[in-house]
Amino acid sequence: MDIKALTFDVFGTTVDWRSGVARQAQRLLAPKGYNLDWSAVADRWRAGYLPAMAPVREGKRPWVSFETLHREILDGMADEFGLEALPDSERDELNLAAWRRLDPWPDTRAGMARLAKGASLIALSNGSIAQMIAIARHGDLRWDAILGAQFSGTYKPDPKLYKDAVRTLGLEPGQVMMVAAHVDDLNAAAACGLRTAYVHRADEYGPGKGVRAPDPGTFDIQVDSFEDLAAALGG
Repeated sequence: MDIKALTFDVFGTTVDWRSGVARQAQRLLAPKGYNLDWSAVADRWRAGYLPAMAPVREGKRPWVSFETLHREILDGMADEFGLEALPDSERDELNLAAWRRLDPWPDTRAGMARLAKGASLIALSNGSIAQMIAIARHGDLRWDAILGAQFSGTYKPDPKLYKDAVRTLGLEPGQVMMVAAHVDDLNAAAACGLRTAYVHRADEYGPGKGVRAPDPGTFDIQVDSFEDLAAALGG
């Protein structure tokens, strides 16, 4: 495969969103007297993102950033977790901290260093550009470029994101490989002619709670880590 660029999903594939969101929620809310199931907070917050994105992707709502959607989801779940009295300023702080201070998976940095020797590394996320910059700085992620939802004005798996990335990079679709832990992301990329690499994240939704890996041969490459992906690509 003549792969010139690797486009990466970020939340769940490159960084561990669940642990990070739970940790930041506890850090900011526990001193205020809240005693919550912090992992449940993270899970509920994440569960709202698919329905929140749909109206934007379907043209029923003007473009708003991922962080705006996350802030709205937080408001919508406040009653469930007894956060009704949390002031707007503190909700803003929680929203930014929770989704910007996410740690990479243990294999991420070393794998990216190896992969960067043979291809450009591009963040292709539903997250905002400011969010991607903050996550990269927090986790020392060395992207060559940040594209994705804000750049394209819609959300994955809209084909526009993948096509915009290929066009912007000046490459042919077959020279770009989408790297993700999510089947819908990879199926959409493949439909646009991109090559695909599935990276299994067994603990994305908690220890042992990851989704079942797709059947062998579903995607061009199927591995368990970024380092395995580098090896599969000859790096």
